[in-house]
Amino acid sequence: MLPGPRIWACAVLGCITLIPILIGPIITGVLVDSGGLSDSAAGMTSGYGAIGSVTIALICALFMHRLPLRRLATVGLIVAAAANAGAAFSYENLPLFYGLRALNALSEGAAYAAVMSAFARQPESERAYGLFMMLQFGLGGIALWALPTWLPELSVTNMYLAFACLQFAALALVRNLPTDAADVAGISIRGSEWKLLLTVPAIAGLVALCFSEASNVATDVYLERIAFHAGLSDGEIGSSLGIASIVGVPGAFAIVLVGARFGHALPVLVSIAIGAASLMGIMNASGYWDFLLFISIHSVTWAFMTPYIQSLLADLDPGGAVVTAGGIASGAGGGLGPAVAASMVSANEYSGVMVTSLSAYAICAVAIVITAKGLMQSRDRPTDARSG
Repeated sequence: MLPGPRIWACAVLGCITLIPILIGPIITGVLVDSGGLSDSAAGMTSGYGAIGSVTIALICALFMHRLPLRRLATVGLIVAAAANAGAAFSYENLPLFYGLRALNALSEGAAYAAVMSAFARQPESERAYGLFMMLQFGLGGIALWALPTWLPELSVTNMYLAFACLQFAALALVRNLPTDAADVAGISIRGSEWKLLLTVPAIAGLVALCFSEASNVATDVYLERIAFHAGLSDGEIGSSLGIASIVGVPGAFAIVLVGARFGHALPVLVSIAIGAASLMGIMNASGYWDFLLFISIHSVTWAFMTPYIQSLLADLDPGGAVVTAGGIASGAGGGLGPAVAASMVSANEYSGVMVTSLSAYAICAVAIVITAKGLMQSRDRPTDARSG
């Protein structure tokens, strides 16, 4: 069964909060080409954004059961729009600009947390997260193609003003979020945010998401170099990476069709096995078609497994605290994987990428099993449906 209009609207809202991530390369290019920032100065905007995102994810996770989602998203979008409007005219003043980028990340992160928590309340949360992932792949891919094609001379000021306008427009979507906080909406809650976050199943689930991202991002970062040393031309590399990104869309959409027919843990374990096989295929690809096949499988498994892991976190806490904390785990994994792989890569030798990614997959698989077992045990215990 396809998600209803409200879920679609919330997924679009969530994508708007992820603009700096979905079109990060475009933003960096505009800051360098139009704004005159150095490559390092432009790249630092992502660093300050990451600090803001991690900070707000932690804050929201600790208070998620008590936060009214519509109000949280509304305030977040308004402040983010103001921060973007300020950034449009302050990019030459780097300290102020970086501060506004961190404020934007904090504010967008609050709205993103509201969306993730709203999905956690759904009886078929995997379909909601799958739809969200599908739109991230689809809308992000379209934007990465359309912006350089249609707006090659985009200025920094116009770019950030456009972001602000888009965030103000997104306020119309906020009404699709639940109004009340989880603890007054009759949501079944098994304990306080702190208590839930410190349970073994929750920690294991967050570890699984962290190492899933570590494996996938570590591979993704080095795909271009692996292809180059496999003898592919620049054109073949570009087309294969573009096609693989698009292939992720049906991978995420498959979740909408499959749903929870096989539970939430088994699809992750199967994806890990297939992803590990695709990784070995990538490392041993001898031509364009081999490389394209295996990176497409890698893209599909990445898009397929992540929403199921998020659904496991939602199963642990329908109030949304654990899945909101997943933003920290995901960000940590996205930094950890490439860092470890980089330390193991030598000139023209990328076997360290395979070792890193396969090791991270193995840790993820063990953590998923622990989470699933803990979830089965917790379902046998009484829940706390608090009403105020």
